[in-house]
Amino acid sequence: MQDQGPGELGGFGDEVAGMLHARALRHPDHADPIGMTRKHLRAAKGRRRTALGATATLVVAGGAIFGSGYVGLAHDNGTGAGAGSSKGTTSGANGSAPDYSAAATCAANMKVPVDVPRGATTTAIAHALFEAGVVKSENAYINAANHNQGSADIGAGTYVVCPRISGDNAVLELLKKSNLSDASQIIVQPHEWAKDVIASLIDKRKWRQADFDAVIQDNTIGLPAWSKDSLTGQFTVEGMLEPGTYSLTSSDTPQSVLTQMVANRMTFLKSIDFETKAAALTCGTTHCTPEQVLTVASIAEGEVTDPSDGQKVAEGVYTRLKDNDYLGVDSTALYYIGHLPAGKLPTVAQVQDPNNPYSTYAPHHGLPPTPVYDTSDDMIKSALTPAHQGTYYWCVTSMGTEFFMKSQTSAFKNYCNSAR
Repeated sequence: MQDQGPGELGGFGDEVAGMLHARALRHPDHADPIGMTRKHLRAAKGRRRTALGATATLVVAGGAIFGSGYVGLAHDNGTGAGAGSSKGTTSGANGSAPDYSAAATCAANMKVPVDVPRGATTTAIAHALFEAGVVKSENAYINAANHNQGSADIGAGTYVVCPRISGDNAVLELLKKSNLSDASQIIVQPHEWAKDVIASLIDKRKWRQADFDAVIQDNTIGLPAWSKDSLTGQFTVEGMLEPGTYSLTSSDTPQSVLTQMVANRMTFLKSIDFETKAAALTCGTTHCTPEQVLTVASIAEGEVTDPSDGQKVAEGVYTRLKDNDYLGVDSTALYYIGHLPAGKLPTVAQVQDPNNPYSTYAPHHGLPPTPVYDTSDDMIKSALTPAHQGTYYWCVTSMGTEFFMKSQTSAFKNYCNSAR
């Protein structure tokens, strides 16, 4: 994983600045916050021997298990209240623990990054907070977390929080989603191209397109065997990323993030018996493949504004495939054309370009090579349960999607051409 650029939130510059600031807080008597003199090292070693003598405990609270290792070393804060001082201490399941009393109020440029890995234990989070200079001791946080059942809901990600705050406040700060850095999460939305999701991940984490291409092509992310481009035969993630909010941590990679998104999609597909139901449908003259039904769902995603209309689009697609008629869907061609300026629609020449493999106008029969949108769960269900209303044509207008039967060809052309 490559670091973000200097000056960007969560980037290399801020991470280094945060670490220097945190060390300076814990060692204010050092001119160099990174270097430690031999005297300080000997003193720290002596304190560590004492700390390592503490008994490891296992505490069960609020249905979650919290493991406690050795007590974090309390460093002198410049006021003389160090490990041996009772000032600013709290008591809990792990005994007395040096603690700050400050609330979480500080200037934005004073906040420090704290990385919470996926699956991190309370002890691991406490250590991360202590190392960042947020809490005075690890047990200050552990005790606070054990007394706050909400701490079990702390999610993974990089948080930016004030330094030198109490353990109780540290718990509360990690429960605030607003404290997550922008680079710590990504939202996958229906009606979004998977290639745009990947572009957003590259922007947030400074990953490389080549790394995404490799894990998709080699399918090290759990794609089913049928999730392939019908033209190239290569694996594709289009339509295979489950919508939702995903946390991103420093331990994540392109492979781990896509694996989670694909796994969530597969969990949903299995819950509705997608593959079996897809095989019961007809695409042209043969039974549909799961990929074809997912493509139909993606077409419906791009063609309707009301989710309840998805079944009508699905019916129209299946019927036109059976009749070997051109689908004539503009949204499929747009996938290949790319993003247009706001308010602009593709031209007739663009959507009917014979060199566009995603065009569904002559001479391109059948479905496009892959799904063309990341689809909502409801639209996938719509593709599995097409309407039986004789829907054959439709067009998208500013008023919504209008539907017509095959016998209404003239009405369809007159209405939709004038509305274009």
